[in-house]
Amino acid sequence: MLNHICPKCQNGHVACFSCWSKLSNKCHICSRDAKFARNIALEKIVESIKSSCSYAKWGCCKFINYAQRDAHEEACLFAPSMCPISNCGYRGFTGRWSGHFLTSHSSDVMRFNYSQPFEVNIEVSVPFLVFLGEDDRLFLLLNNNLTPFGHAFSVVCLRSGNLNWMFSYQIEATSRKKPENRLQLKASVTNTRQWTGIYPSEAFLLVPFDFCHSSNIVLNISIERHAVV
Repeated sequence: MLNHICPKCQNGHVACFSCWSKLSNKCHICSRDAKFARNIALEKIVESIKSSCSYAKWGCCKFINYAQRDAHEEACLFAPSMCPISNCGYRGFTGRWSGHFLTSHSSDVMRFNYSQPFEVNIEVSVPFLVFLGEDDRLFLLLNNNLTPFGHAFSVVCLRSGNLNWMFSYQIEATSRKKPENRLQLKASVTNTRQWTGIYPSEAFLLVPFDFCHSSNIVLNISIERHAVV
């Protein structure tokens, strides 16, 4: 149900708020004063009109009415995400990332399989690494330089809508000076439609600078996929 108030005059003539203000709250048909109240009949008409999802060109085939549009598009699986690579400008969603990265950024992505640990060697100056899952989901390993403490590492997933999977990850770092000293984090993957440079604050692995190998940090990472019951 629409919740906004619709201006109409005492004879039932309707106009939008901006038009009423231009008319000094006088009806454009009969010059009667405006009455601010819900127009149930007009609401029903608007609610009965269905249109295609704004993300139809990315594959969504659903038609939704006005009242449901915001909720649907917030959860739509076809809502595109921006490619995280600087100055790229590509917009895509799960199912198309592999084609885009293989074509445009083949040297900037690392493929992985869920539940299988893998090693990464990240330069301390690099803000993130891109991982592509076996199901074409895109993950970012974020590297936040927290001088003078160290580097804060976390994982986010570029995804849209309400999906049937949740993700968790584990990161482990080993000291270059004392290999017996290790740091480890297990956490849930943060979901975002696009990364805007803001780092997650709920969970991250803080790796001190003395764990670094010259200008690089070696990490062991595992990403898990869990079905939503």
